[in-house]
Parts: sequence; C-alpha cells; structure tokens
Amino acid sequence: MAAVSRRSIPAFLQKRLLTWYRRHRRRLPWRDDPQPYRVWVSELMLQQTQVKTVLPYFERFMNRFPSVKALAAASEQDVLGAWSGLGYYRRARSLHQAAQSIVEEKGGRLPETLEEWMALPGVGRYTAGAILSIAYGKRVPILDGNVARVLSRLFLLRGDPRSASTRKTLWRAAADSLPNRSVSDFNQALMELGALVCTPRQPKCLLCPLRHSCQARRRGLQEELPELAPRQASLAVVLTAAVVRRRGKVLLYQRQEEELLQGLWELPGGTCRMDEEPRSALAREVRENYGLRLEPGEQVARVKHNIMNRRITLHAFNARLRGRAGMEKKPRVWIEPEKVRDYPVSSMTLKVLRQVARRVPPSCPRE
Repeated sequence: MAAVSRRSIPAFLQKRLLTWYRRHRRRLPWRDDPQPYRVWVSELMLQQTQVKTVLPYFERFMNRFPSVKALAAASEQDVLGAWSGLGYYRRARSLHQAAQSIVEEKGGRLPETLEEWMALPGVGRYTAGAILSIAYGKRVPILDGNVARVLSRLFLLRGDPRSASTRKTLWRAAADSLPNRSVSDFNQALMELGALVCTPRQPKCLLCPLRHSCQARRRGLQEELPELAPRQASLAVVLTAAVVRRRGKVLLYQRQEEELLQGLWELPGGTCRMDEEPRSALAREVRENYGLRLEPGEQVARVKHNIMNRRITLHAFNARLRGRAGMEKKPRVWIEPEKVRDYPVSSMTLKVLRQVARRVPPSCPRE
C-alpha cells in the first residue's frame, strides 16, 4: 500500500484507526463519563504527568470537588491539598481560578467555544480542543506530544515540533485529518496510538494500524522523528531536610509567596553548598532560613526527585529541636503523618514521609 502523500489522514485510514482504538483503548474514568468538567480536570492533570499517576488523583479530586461550583467554592489550600503530590501546582491554581471565573461570570455554565475556553487561566489551544472534541464532539483538532509524534512519522515531517513553523504545520495536518464524524474517538485514538504504539523509543510498528501508510517507517526513520532539539542539560542539586517529631506529629513549614511552590507545606531544610556535608548543611539552613536550632540525628530517608531541569537528591535526618536562633520566618504546623494528605504538601516531603513510615520502630530524637 502506498504511503500517504498529502498531510491529511484519508477516510480509509481514519476508519482503520477508529477500529483499532475501539478494540484497544484503555478504560479511563474521564472516557467512561466524558462530561466537560471531568475532561477539563483530566487534561490539566495529564500535562507532563503519566496516566497511571493521574488515575488515583483524579478519582479523589472528583469525589472532593464533583462540580465546577464545588471547586470554585473551595479554598486554594483545599484544592492544593487534593493536588498534593501530583506536582506542577500552577495547574491546580489555574484550575481553581478558572472555576471561580466560570461561576462568577457565567453562573457555573462551562464554555462551549474555543475562544471562551482559551480565555481561562491554564487553558491553551490543545486543552481547549481536547475538551471541545472529547466532551462536546466538536470538529476541533488537538496536538499534544503523542499526536505530534504520530503525525511527524506518518507524514515524514522534519523539524522540531516545539518550533513555531513546525508546530504550525502539525496543527494544519491535525485539522486537515479530522473526520466528519466520530471526532471525539478520532482525536483520542491519535493520542492513544502515540501513547501505546507510536512511542518515542522502539515504536511497535508491527501493531500500528497506520503502518502501511507511514512514510517514516517506509524509510526506516521512525526512531529519528520527530526531530526534537536537545534538552537543556540537567543540574544536580543536593537538598537536606529535618524530620522533627512531637507527640506523634511532624513539623512542617509553609513556603512563602516569593518562593517556588508557594503555599505548599514541607519539612524544614535547604540546599547543600558545594562540598558541604548534608547533616552540617541542615543545621545551617534551618538556622538561617527558619530561625531554629536543630540537632540532626541519623539519616532516615534519601529520595530522588526531578523538577524541570533539576535532578534533586534529598537527604532527610531525624532531628531534635533545641530552640530558636531568631524570629521564626515562616508559618508552621504540627501534622499527624497519616493526615498529611489533607494539606498541600510537596512531592519530596511525601516521598520522605513514606520512607520514614517504613522504618519500624522509629529511632529518632524527639522534641
């Protein structure tokens, strides 16, 4: 069969892709019940986050905030608490702000046009298109990383999909490829194909319903496309943190407005200087940044965490609170470890507390 020559998916391939999708698609809660609010929440959660990670968060979030009005009525701390551990908290703040705007300005009626959706915080062209096509069945294209990869290979499109010119070409190909019917399934099929078959590395070409028409496969270039520019080199960062206990509770502090991840609660700690031993750095950091005098004890956790271009290693120590070294500079709270998910807690703090919980019995200094 000849490869497609035009940058649009012909009707016979559309039908083949839809048949494949209906047989092999994953059962996902926002697909089983594709109401606009649910699709919107799922799309924001799925940004830079894997489906398997999102699933439990989505269910908890829907139970806690079952409608846009319920979300708008919640406090930011409650919303961040429900998002706790999912990362990229700007998404949660944007979702909350958008919900409040919808309730205040539209009486809770969700938008129904591309322009209305894109006017909301945190909603770009892709997210708006996904909501309109999946939830409303409107004939609107989508272009996420999975779709861009499928189209780049199918049509042998050169160039970095993140560049303006290549992205414009891809958007046009996505729009020209839309069927007249079943747009919801078709757009989800493109995303699902990229997620399950047309993967970034070692694509499963023999399982692909489009394989006979894929120009990249015909030329043996499927693993060379899309032509992504090299990512920024990652930076290794070493952090240190203190686990301070009092009567079964753990001490957490809240990040302030001028800081990254503002509003989240975390263990007191900081950054190790070059060639500085983590235990020594901990005593210095909490004295300078929290106004506390701590006596670090044994190391109880070591976690890895990546955020943006930073590769973080965090060393956590049991510690005894010895007094103050000045005025405390941040809000603090004592939390029972089993209730920590009720607060908006940073992902690294959650990882540390999980490791600490597995240490039985705890051997630590207490306040």
